[in-house]
Amino acid sequence: MTDQLIDLSKPEFWLVLLLALVFVSPLRKPAYKSVAWSIANCSFILLILQWHGLVMILSVVTAYVILQGVGGSNRMLSTVMAAGILSSLFLIHKSPILSDFESFSITRRVLSVAGYSYIALRMVEVLRAVFEKRYPPPSLVSTINYLTPFHMLAAGPIQSYDDFVSQPVRTEHINYSQFLSAVERIASGLFKKFVLAYLIQETFLTGFESTGLYFFIEVQFFFLWLYLDFSAYSDIAVGIGYLLGISTPENFNRPYLARNAIDFWERWHITLSQFVKRNIFIPLQLYLNRRNEGKWPLLSASIAFFVAFVACGLWHDLTINFLLWGAFHALGLIVANLYRNYLKRKLGTKGVRIYLENKFILILARILTYEFVAFSLVLLFYP
Repeated sequence: MTDQLIDLSKPEFWLVLLLALVFVSPLRKPAYKSVAWSIANCSFILLILQWHGLVMILSVVTAYVILQGVGGSNRMLSTVMAAGILSSLFLIHKSPILSDFESFSITRRVLSVAGYSYIALRMVEVLRAVFEKRYPPPSLVSTINYLTPFHMLAAGPIQSYDDFVSQPVRTEHINYSQFLSAVERIASGLFKKFVLAYLIQETFLTGFESTGLYFFIEVQFFFLWLYLDFSAYSDIAVGIGYLLGISTPENFNRPYLARNAIDFWERWHITLSQFVKRNIFIPLQLYLNRRNEGKWPLLSASIAFFVAFVACGLWHDLTINFLLWGAFHALGLIVANLYRNYLKRKLGTKGVRIYLENKFILILARILTYEFVAFSLVLLFYP
């Protein structure tokens, strides 16, 4: 479901981290630290991709040039050019039809290894921010650091451009307690991935080749395995960010405790769901509300949910499996939103509060949501 630039079993990642700790962390001037951080990110790209890394770095430089055009006199032309390049690369990267063409094989490999899916979303963020004139075009150093932070490339999180601008590199020293907390977060991620996730994978998972009761059991463990494996990367990224003074947002908040689909997407891959909300759901919902003059807010929200999460599914891969997965989650979000509005009308504010505090209802809701998410994954991975 994600690209794999960060392979924690390879030494390159830890080598760059060590060099960053030695050469980036001690710097106290924000400008110097940002430059050193950009060198660390470029070094990682070159170590992993070797000569293909030069192509990726040149691509980031091209993105910088285009962003200058978006913020200047060639605003519309540069934006259209950027959209065309992003869309073309996305199709080469994700389309199963284009995968049959040998001429695209090297490009697809570089895009996959480089974590293009997450770079593209960051590019959309900064492109929109500059196009709307909320921010000036970033410098080359900022472009490198925002688009290609080595610890966030393959599995996120997807830092919003607003957060990137408002939370520049931290220059003050962290104390001993903060250092230990960051190291503990990294160790927790490694334990999740290489111990807990590994044990579940080796002990319980068969690739959904099981039948009968064990199939149901495997579905439960697969969701748990995916959470441990995926959130492990985010734990490591957050810990590294804290060590280096690089703002790194949280990406998970105990999603197995969600009480409905809306609550789940506020806890699971938080930065992706916020990206979808900012860039697809809210603009589409506002547009539809204006079109119907606010007469059908639930219909507008339902359409926006459907479009946003079908797009979210296809962002992962341009296949019928991910299309169905996106539609399935869109349906869950629509039902949860309609039910929430029904409760407000039926019970009132006080009644809803009492309903939400009911322990039995809460436990039942969490079980149903867990099963909803767990069985949605079967749509993606069933052989």
